[in-house]
Amino acid sequence: MQLPTNLDRRGRTRRIRWLVPLALTVLTLPAAGGCSSDGATPAAPRGDIAFGVIAPLSGPESARGQDLVDGAQMAANDLNVRGGVIGLHVSLVTVDDECLDDSGKEAAKRLHLTESVAGAVGGVCDDAAEAAARVLGGNGLPFLISSANSPTLVSAEDTPTAYLTNGTPYQEALATVHWMAYNTAQRLAVVADDAPESAYLVKQVISVASPVPKVVSKQTLTAGRQDIAAAAATALAADPDVVYWAGSARESGRLAAALRKAGYKGMYIASAQSESPDFRSAAGTDGAEGAYVITTASPQNLPATEAWTKRFTKAFGRAPGRDALQAYDALRALGQAVTQTGKVDRALNSEQLTKLEDTFTTFMGALRFAPDHTVKYDNHLVLTVKSGAFTLASTLRPDNDT
Repeated sequence: MQLPTNLDRRGRTRRIRWLVPLALTVLTLPAAGGCSSDGATPAAPRGDIAFGVIAPLSGPESARGQDLVDGAQMAANDLNVRGGVIGLHVSLVTVDDECLDDSGKEAAKRLHLTESVAGAVGGVCDDAAEAAARVLGGNGLPFLISSANSPTLVSAEDTPTAYLTNGTPYQEALATVHWMAYNTAQRLAVVADDAPESAYLVKQVISVASPVPKVVSKQTLTAGRQDIAAAAATALAADPDVVYWAGSARESGRLAAALRKAGYKGMYIASAQSESPDFRSAAGTDGAEGAYVITTASPQNLPATEAWTKRFTKAFGRAPGRDALQAYDALRALGQAVTQTGKVDRALNSEQLTKLEDTFTTFMGALRFAPDHTVKYDNHLVLTVKSGAFTLASTLRPDNDT
């Protein structure tokens, strides 16, 4: 079966290849000291350049916010080891958005009034990130939204300087259907909970899947009133060779267990929420084994980040999370844009983000932005449960655009 092309929302196509096992571009940065990559000592910084970091440092998402800030600080440290950005020492201006839209707006105002701030990274919650992006866009300040991933956050009219570095739900749907196609799936049964984000993701998956694999069954389960055994029986009555779940990790595990108990031998694929101990616990050994989860890259599922993770853990006393990795790459991208511009110019630096040079890479390879300011090559990958643990199965990277 021929693999599908990757269709973006502007109608372009791009061929992909699946890498099994994974071969990743390894980002090489000096671990410590003051030497550049050619062995020479970098020139002493001749001034300062500041980047803003917008994160929830209070409230229920404060742990994620601190992870994001620490990832940005790690990037600043690494840039300074290499001599800074255009010879300027990198510092951070961190503001708390509390994951609230009003706080996001106020946080962004503080940044744009700080003359030394050349750009910003961050944004965990959609509402707060959108509020900040509107303020920063109105003042020409580039903003790399590193965690929140709603495509509505980037708008040429309302948030012209905002960029998403995280893969969108649409891109998760693409990755999901690509994996089905790679495994020659023909008949798809879809089951989801009734959360709005699950409904949106399912809509994208079904849209991308048509005509192959053919959707032979679709169910939406009401939270708290699911008859999982009945849902499994309904899905299997349609004779699928792949069952896809979008929704909570616990209910995903229960469905996987029910399917295996009913004798299902086909593929089980779940949305990113199932990358959780709750899934493995609810599924049990038999239900979880061999299941696939489509999720975004994190330090825990990228072998190429091993050395970076050790350095991060030594610096901050804990292992990094997904938000730290995303913020690390986002801040480096801002530094690269300034480097390519050759000066601190907010408008020019924002424009340069669409023209990042081939030499700039991340742990996932190339970081490039599409005209709509979403990532051109997203960061989704495939995990599978093997011997009770999540194991990297594959990722996709672009071969070329056609």
